[in-house]
Amino acid sequence: MNEVHAVIELKITPQRDSGFGKIAEKVSKFEQVEACFLMSGGYDLLVFVKGDSLQDVAAFVASDLSTIDGVLSTATHFMLKTYKARGVFDKGEDDRLAVTP
Repeated sequence: MNEVHAVIELKITPQRDSGFGKIAEKVSKFEQVEACFLMSGGYDLLVFVKGDSLQDVAAFVASDLSTIDGVLSTATHFMLKTYKARGVFDKGEDDRLAVTP
C-alpha cells in the first residue's frame, strides 16, 4: 500500500492567552499529522500529513483542519516523488504518485 504524503501551510489567528500553541496542539492530535512546525514568513504552521489517497488527505484538510476555530486558510502541497529523505538520495525507480486514477 502506498501512502500519500502532503505538506500543508496554515494561516491562523493567534489566541489571546496561548498564541499559536493551542491551535498547534489541536492540529497535532490528528493521527494523519506526522509533524507540525511554527514558521516565519507567509504562513504560521507547516504541517506534514499522510493518508491513503489524495482524496483522503483532501477530505482531512476540508473537514478537519480548515474547520478548526482560528484557521484562516490552508494550502496543500502533495509530495509526488522523493529524491532525498533522511540524508539519503534515492536513485531508484520512478515512484511518483499517479495524479489520475
